Amino acid sequence: MRPLTVGDPVIIGRYLLLGRLGSGGMGVVYLAEHPRGGLVAVKTPHAVHLKDPTLRARFAGEVAFSRRVVPFCTAAVVEDGTDRDRPYLVSEHVPGPALSQVVAAGGPLTPDLAYGVALGVAGAMVAVHDAALVHRDLKPANVLLSARGPRVIDFGIARDVDTTGAYTEAGQVMGSPGWVSPERLTGGPALPASDVFAWGCLVAFAATGHHPFGAGEDDVLARRIVLEAPRLDGVPAPLRPAVEAALAKDPAARPR
Repeated sequence: MRPLTVGDPVIIGRYLLLGRLGSGGMGVVYLAEHPRGGLVAVKTPHAVHLKDPTLRARFAGEVAFSRRVVPFCTAAVVEDGTDRDRPYLVSEHVPGPALSQVVAAGGPLTPDLAYGVALGVAGAMVAVHDAALVHRDLKPANVLLSARGPRVIDFGIARDVDTTGAYTEAGQVMGSPGWVSPERLTGGPALPASDVFAWGCLVAFAATGHHPFGAGEDDVLARRIVLEAPRLDGVPAPLRPAVEAALAKDPAARPR
């Protein structure tokens, strides 16, 4: 957690803010105190976006999508404040670092921990897809390693399986560079199989400490994802077949 900065509110709704848990292009997540005791996470859009109807609609969509997924694999929704002048989402506080932080600090996970992450995140993706959603932003920063197992968070750019372009401008690929599947990079739709590809990248990253398509500028990494084979040296034998299958270029060839 980082301290509040100049311009941060002190209270949102009925929640006293204690510090920043994270910040992205769309909003900020704060650690807050619940009035009945305990800690929660409060997400709200950046102040500059509060009068943008598209971003407010996207934020409301994130809240609705978060409520559709069974909470065993994500942070449970505590309160929906999307009808307020400053909209917010209050969710369960998941104590535990992001997978990205763990690997950055200590290197690759041990094989048993990598296997646990692979199973836990796969279970989360089953729940997401059973809710008729595609996450579209599965990456190590969005997987929290709690004492009760991995939790997948941030449904900010999730969408219904049967929609084709809500909140997306023509030619724009929604998602984080390096975690976007080949079919999406070449203009295709986001499918549940696109999340499976991101799962393969994430598990390889957890097990080896590096991205299976290497590092570099966004366009270089995207080219490798579309054209080259992944580098899977170091992925433990029990995980290797599933990771290889998940990283198939053809989404139809990936496991469900």
